[in-house]
Amino acid sequence: MGASMGNDMGTTRAASWGLIPVLALLAGMAGATETRIPPDDLLAPVSWSAPDQARFAEAVLLYSNAAREARGIPPLRADPALALAASNQAGNMEALRTLSHRLPIPGAVTYRDRLRALGIPYTRAAENIALGKLYRLLGRPISRRSQGCAFTYGDTGAPVPIHSYASLAQEVVARWLASPGHRASLLSPRYTRVGAGLGVDPTGAGCGDVYMAQAFAG
Repeated sequence: MGASMGNDMGTTRAASWGLIPVLALLAGMAGATETRIPPDDLLAPVSWSAPDQARFAEAVLLYSNAAREARGIPPLRADPALALAASNQAGNMEALRTLSHRLPIPGAVTYRDRLRALGIPYTRAAENIALGKLYRLLGRPISRRSQGCAFTYGDTGAPVPIHSYASLAQEVVARWLASPGHRASLLSPRYTRVGAGLGVDPTGAGCGDVYMAQAFAG
């Protein structure tokens, strides 16, 4: 359910994860990201019709820098141009229902193309991408009695909520940290700027797929 390009515009690393392996992986990942108390506005539920790109980018930056800080790595700074590159990529992946660094979009086939089109300067650059769920379905058993989008957790019977921007960002950063290729990009001191974006497909399995991208440059 994720792929990564951790590169100096030359080396590409990619991984494809199925739903069951991801469920197993996330079940044991409590505490995989460092604890952070997000601002209240990041606790708002992700909108399937008009996701707030700025909130998601802020949340991803929060948890990415928490992971870097815990390891003595200088923090990334938010770059609006990279956030635009990431949100464009996430939106295109969602429109095509394809998780890939290469898309059949004129002028935006590769990450290099996308940076060039936006006039973004870089010496080194990399991109992480991932596919997640709109509802908080990963990492917990889901009741087989759930109907429609009224999911309940199998262990407690509590209703499954839609992700907040904070919980979605925390989950995807934990997943990236658990994958060597993604982790290398996220923790590399060579990258100093970052942006993130998302695209939501409400027709995806489990009542909604979320395509996410994180763009780095240094």
